[in-house]
Parts: sequence; structure tokens; C-alpha cells
Amino acid sequence: MKAKKKRSAEDKTRFRPGTTGVCEAQLWSFTSTQGIFHDDKAAEVHWVAAESLEAALHYMRRRYDDFNIGEARFLGMIPLLSGSPLD
Repeated sequence: MKAKKKRSAEDKTRFRPGTTGVCEAQLWSFTSTQGIFHDDKAAEVHWVAAESLEAALHYMRRRYDDFNIGEARFLGMIPLLSGSPLD
């Protein structure tokens, strides 16, 4: 039986330092599908900051389980301030 490795404090955080040296998150935009009649209502949009697309999709599935994703766009990397709610 293998012993569990001790994880450093850096391994426990969700976001890792990026190329700029600060913690970074990927900003994703998820837009809902529109029905047959595009004029009925505007498409619903949710923005998610996550460490990866997989993490953003996991969040969307848990938070908005009935949301049908029509489009997912990577908007860019955003720096996170230390102590922010996402850190």
C-alpha cells in the first residue's frame, strides 16, 4: 500500500501562477442556443472564470444543469488578485 504524498500549499489552490507570475484564470463565455424563432428572446450568456475549459464546464453543469450551451468562447486570461474569492 502506497503512502499518500504530502501536497504543498501551492498544490491545494485552484489557480496556478501563469506566465506573468500572478495567478491567472481563463475567462469563458457560454451562450445558450436559440430556438427556431430568433426574435423570441435574447440568448442567455454566462461568464465563468476557471482554471480550464473542463473546470468551467463542470461549474456550468452543476450551477445551470438545464442550460443548453450553443457556443463556448475563450475570452482570455485574467490575473487574480491574492485573496480574491476565486483564489
